[in-house]
Amino acid sequence: MHPYLRVLILAAVAVIVAGALVALALTGRNTTLSLIALLVAGAIATLTGGFVFVMSWVWSQRVWNEGRGGQSLAIAMAGGMAIVVAAAALAGSVILLLTFTVS
Repeated sequence: MHPYLRVLILAAVAVIVAGALVALALTGRNTTLSLIALLVAGAIATLTGGFVFVMSWVWSQRVWNEGRGGQSLAIAMAGGMAIVVAAAALAGSVILLLTFTVS
């Protein structure tokens, strides 16, 4: 298996875990546990998006230097989508935290 594919699979699993934590936070009755779950979910999603972005940059450069421009562009686009998803996850976490904490 290609190392970049492993990174993408790891990122997909991490985003699923973050989504499960958000679901736990939204369905739980304990607000303290919900806030902690939201913070952890936001941190997981943001760190995962940043990690995929950095790894996409590295692999895009490696593939470009091998002379495969199309594949390099596809990897760079995947990295761009990853950082947008990370930003959306961070924004969503902040919005949900404000929803829980502001009365």
